[in-house]
Amino acid sequence: MTGFILSQILGGVALLLTCMSYFTDNKRRFFAVQILANLFYASSFLAQGVFVGGINTIISIVRVFTLFFFEKSEKNCPVSVFLIFSTAYLIAGNLCLQSEIDILAVVAYELFNMAMFVSDMDATRILMILPNIIIAIYNLLSSTFTNAALDMIEVLVLFLVVMQSFSHKNITKFKYLV
Repeated sequence: MTGFILSQILGGVALLLTCMSYFTDNKRRFFAVQILANLFYASSFLAQGVFVGGINTIISIVRVFTLFFFEKSEKNCPVSVFLIFSTAYLIAGNLCLQSEIDILAVVAYELFNMAMFVSDMDATRILMILPNIIIAIYNLLSSTFTNAALDMIEVLVLFLVVMQSFSHKNITKFKYLV
């Protein structure tokens, strides 16, 4: 029972950090806060014994740190780095597969990976909606209930931030993101 409670607390901290990250237009700050959030998410999954989510979140920490490094040095991240992380998610997902529902986590992390490699923050926010919905379903099925609720709150925050962003910008920009 202690692992369950600890998992829920860690998930709550992760949510706060993740939601904060969406309110920045600076990709470097976004990545920095995402690194911290993913540390809490990974701990939350692992405290509950959910290994596909935990291991893939650890891979996400390395991915976000890598993207942070490229952003900080103002260099473009090569496509090969995207492919390396994409492959890592597939391999980790297959090695740690505990049940059929773990496939949802693998799909969600592949979609998160795509969103993170987009340089435009508006596009990143939009692309983060679907994998958050998928991971919320995965969390429900994995009994990480707080993470599931928090992921749905994250989806709502993403919608609000996207709507706020487009209300302040030329709406025609949206055509090019879809």
